Amino acid sequence: MNFGERIKKEILSKPIKDTHCRKAFVAGMIRGSGRLYEKDGYLGLEFSVSDEETAMFMTTAFRSLFGYEMREVSVGEDRLNKKDKFTFNVSGERTEEILKSLEILVEDGVDLAVNLKLYGELTKKECCLHAFIRGLFVAVGGCTLPTDNRSSSTGYHLEMVFSHYTPALETSEKLAALGINSRITRRRESFVLYIKSAEGIKDFVAFLPAPVSVLKLTELMINREIVNYSNRQKNCDIANVNKQVEASAKQLDAIEKIDKAVGLSSLKEDLRLTAVARKENSDMTLVELAEHLGVTKSCLNHRLRKLIQISKEI
Repeated sequence: MNFGERIKKEILSKPIKDTHCRKAFVAGMIRGSGRLYEKDGYLGLEFSVSDEETAMFMTTAFRSLFGYEMREVSVGEDRLNKKDKFTFNVSGERTEEILKSLEILVEDGVDLAVNLKLYGELTKKECCLHAFIRGLFVAVGGCTLPTDNRSSSTGYHLEMVFSHYTPALETSEKLAALGINSRITRRRESFVLYIKSAEGIKDFVAFLPAPVSVLKLTELMINREIVNYSNRQKNCDIANVNKQVEASAKQLDAIEKIDKAVGLSSLKEDLRLTAVARKENSDMTLVELAEHLGVTKSCLNHRLRKLIQISKEI
């Protein structure tokens, strides 16, 4: 079970008490996965869900809201996700009434038209807006998190897939007004609203809300930050060791050049002692070598720079 499925499972595990929020949730689900059609002079609605739990949730919600028993058309396989797909049908004389109640259909003069605006009276209350976007996410959302597999390129990614650009843009603008930044891209015939940052995903999941999933995500973020800090520290330590090795090699090379050319005895006493100590203790750090000579690190640095300068003059 990936993280997106965990979020959906948490959402569906919580009963929606208020009728207006339940209606907003169902509207979000239908907007995400529904398809309108006409048959025998009546409008029909067909929509699909990805698991039995969601199917039961929607069946119960329709019964409580409209006193309507949805008809299961088929159970097939979603070849893309390799999972069962439950398809339901809402048809008959009451379909128009139900779709108008969900603000999917609106009256346009004497005719009915599909309401292209996702957010209206049904989502004016903040609690209903949360419920509507929860329904949308259950219908068309997904989320993956980084894995421990170093060969995997999986990162933080949350998305909702829309069939048209306008609903994707509307949803992105609604989230932006709440301080949740998202982007939109085209994927074949669909428009994908996505969030790539860990903090952005956490804000979105908290908005739904799905508190257990927020805690799980926070735990992962903390653990990854600890690992990343450890790696940065390790890399920093390796870089420092490399610098020390390079500096030591440069100093030894300079001392060797002086010894061959004029001999170390030609140096002033303090420089001669430093040169001999460095040759005999090539693996010591500057701090250790300074302590060995009984001088400060600054003084030792000055002497070593002087030896390098002498070797260049030679």
